[in-house]
Amino acid sequence: MIQLKNYQEEAVTGLLKETYSALKLPGKRNRMVFKAPTGAGKTVTMAAYLNQLAAEMPDKLEFTKRKVAFIWFAPNQLHLQSYFSLKDYFKELRTIKPIQFEDITDGKLQPNEILFVNWQSVNSAKNIYVRENEQGKDLLKYIYTAMLDDTEIICILDEAHYHANGKKAKALLQQISAKIELDVSATPMFQSDYSYTIKRQEVVDAEMIKKNVVLNPLLDHLKQDGRSLNHVLLDEALKKHAELKQAYEKLGSKINPLLLIQLPSDKKSESALDKQLIDEVETYLTAKGITVQNNKLAVWLSNRKDNLDGLEEKECMTDVLIFKQAIALGWDCPRAAVLLIFREIQQESFGIQTVGRILRMPEQKHYTLPILNNGYVYTNLSKDIIKIVQEDIDYIVQNTAKRIEEYQEIHLDSAFINTRLTRNRLSSKFRKCMYEAAEEYFGLSRDLDVTNPESVEAYNTKRLQEKFIELDVNQIEIPIPKNVQLATEIGYTEVTEKETFAKTQSELDILFRQFCRDNVGGYAKADSAPVLELGLKMLFEEYLLLNEFQAIKIILFEQNKSKFIELIDIALNRHQVLLDQKAAQASKRVEHSVWDVPVERIYNEHYKLKEEAEQHALIPFYESNKSSTPEKEFVCFLEQNKAHVEWWYKNGDKNKEDFAVTYEDRNGVMRGFYVDFVIKTKSGKIALFDTKTLDSDPEFVNKHNALIKYIEEKTKADKTLIGGVIVPKGTRDNRTWKYCDNQIEKANDTIGWLSFEPSLI
Repeated sequence: MIQLKNYQEEAVTGLLKETYSALKLPGKRNRMVFKAPTGAGKTVTMAAYLNQLAAEMPDKLEFTKRKVAFIWFAPNQLHLQSYFSLKDYFKELRTIKPIQFEDITDGKLQPNEILFVNWQSVNSAKNIYVRENEQGKDLLKYIYTAMLDDTEIICILDEAHYHANGKKAKALLQQISAKIELDVSATPMFQSDYSYTIKRQEVVDAEMIKKNVVLNPLLDHLKQDGRSLNHVLLDEALKKHAELKQAYEKLGSKINPLLLIQLPSDKKSESALDKQLIDEVETYLTAKGITVQNNKLAVWLSNRKDNLDGLEEKECMTDVLIFKQAIALGWDCPRAAVLLIFREIQQESFGIQTVGRILRMPEQKHYTLPILNNGYVYTNLSKDIIKIVQEDIDYIVQNTAKRIEEYQEIHLDSAFINTRLTRNRLSSKFRKCMYEAAEEYFGLSRDLDVTNPESVEAYNTKRLQEKFIELDVNQIEIPIPKNVQLATEIGYTEVTEKETFAKTQSELDILFRQFCRDNVGGYAKADSAPVLELGLKMLFEEYLLLNEFQAIKIILFEQNKSKFIELIDIALNRHQVLLDQKAAQASKRVEHSVWDVPVERIYNEHYKLKEEAEQHALIPFYESNKSSTPEKEFVCFLEQNKAHVEWWYKNGDKNKEDFAVTYEDRNGVMRGFYVDFVIKTKSGKIALFDTKTLDSDPEFVNKHNALIKYIEEKTKADKTLIGGVIVPKGTRDNRTWKYCDNQIEKANDTIGWLSFEPSLI
């Protein structure tokens, strides 16, 4: 079963909350919105949401209708992709039954069925699906019959902005009159008070999608050298593709990045411009050794389908795909990394939805080489006319700095500590914790002495009976008051008779699920309750040879309940100890990599171009809007001493591709220290400095000492390192920079510290 990311779990919880609120609203067609950026995994999130909704609805006594069925509308063939995805997801869970139109039985949608419908097949009144035909199949009749059977209908409008806004679409939705219409999209078509949004940064932080998309429109015409604009763009896109391929190889990965070339016309058939461009592009690519015949080129057009089999595979040998916008919907190719868009100058707005095909990370992780963590777009639209969609302005970036040509690699050892949170759910280790808790609390055993003639199940039965656990439970009964007399005095009720009713097995299953959901402590109920259910059932099977139906009755028997709740608490405590140990080990597990100034770095709008930085290792230099005063002054100092500095580099402060050393903070937790500046002097020495003012950072001493230790360990005959925390002294007109080349005990004076003077290094 697929494991959800943290943000996906939170989305499931949020959607359920909004759904229960919407179900309480009067009337029909209550609108909900689920907004999820491209690459967030909205289909698997929806599957988990539907699974939990179907499981919980029968227990929601506040609703008069506690059965629900779903209709999933999608354009083109996207409904089939979603159908097969959810069918695979639910093949073990079996809470939801994905079906297609021909699978409908008994003349109605059944509870917990989800019908997948191609929007184009039902958006016409003449279509056989929406009017009774010779087989008597009629979508609306199936829906209305389900409603008469007290089943709520929820319509899921997948990619609604593509299909659900037209007159026919609106008319059909009006006829259906579902209780809820849920718009699922990266760009929802309507707003609602009942909505949930997965933020793009959450998906980036989970390393599911790329950090940025770099937009390089209409490159410098002075470098055109007589070539056509189309050839310039093709050259640049192919060059980037080659750089990415080389970067993957450097990391030992066999991923082959894919270059996508999109034709300008959005029409289904190829226009004259399309055909002319296809010929030009194919001729150009042939000269580069990229052809359909050698499988390095794929073509996906209305009248051509070349080399499409296995195109999405990470190691596929195809380098380039020529396509049209029509394939974009639902097509998932995580190795796609570069997009060249030939487009007519009609649409100036540029947003993430335009480049969604190159957002996914091929291995759902970020890399130590920054070039692999970005998507790259080339277009023949002029930079001065492109308008970035406002909400995407910090994601689509146009500021790229490249490493100086004379740079020679320095190969520093860099550390990265993955700080992504452990998911708050019961793990696969919980069953072991449950068994240990049962052996401790009840005295059970699976490992009896061979000389003991008593069977394991007989031995364990005695242990439970000694704890006053009732094992002979044939049925669970619930008392229902009858003939109730209400006295006139407030608060006084006399119950003269009670009648008991036995619970059916299906009712017991519901009660048991609710019992487990109520007793998973602080863990996420969606993922953890099934783990607890299975753990309890397996406990009875392995220690007492009892099946799950007998186990459920014993656990839910009123006089037994409190003891099993106590057992669960012991198991949860044991499990938490395991998680704490794992977290402690994880905090000490450091990923090491060989670091150099990146070949290129992408800067968003939170950085501004600074012209006065000739010696920066990346050209041009972009300075952060959040740079401290000491950082800015140190940059000026380095530039004033450029005669003695080969290059300097302003480091990043959080990513795998940034240079860092490890240190232990005041609480003994291992953390990454991202040193502000890496400097190579003309003498060949490498300086590692972090700018601060005295006592400005509570970790001042710990960071400095960790850096000094690193310098001592890494300095070799062919690589001399110096550095430490460095602080400004004196006035701005008479500024000196002080650092200590030894360990320090306090951070409030610079007695005995050295002055950093590049001319003397």
